[in-house]
Amino acid sequence: MKKLTNYQLGPRGVNTKAGTVWIDPGQSVEIDADEIIGDVPDLGKKPGASASDDSEVKALAAQVETLTKQVDALTGERDALAKDKTALTKANADLTKQIDALTKPAK
Repeated sequence: MKKLTNYQLGPRGVNTKAGTVWIDPGQSVEIDADEIIGDVPDLGKKPGASASDDSEVKALAAQVETLTKQVDALTGERDALAKDKTALTKANADLTKQIDALTKPAK
């Protein structure tokens, strides 16, 4: 007998000579190995806290912090450029008025 436990989020089917045996998430069944037809589907791995999982979380948290700092810096740069654009647009309008005043003939 082969004990199979489904650790996936959805049900998985194992094909046997008697038909498909459905294994719900978290459910364990015992099936005679000679009865199984074809490959056993991926039933996932038993969940458990391991040291590698914790290090992956810490690495991802550090990456999120770095990316957040980059976003903050880029947001500040964008805001500064928007102020510069406003100032340049006003300066351009003033210069255009001066050019118009200088190039129009006096009446």
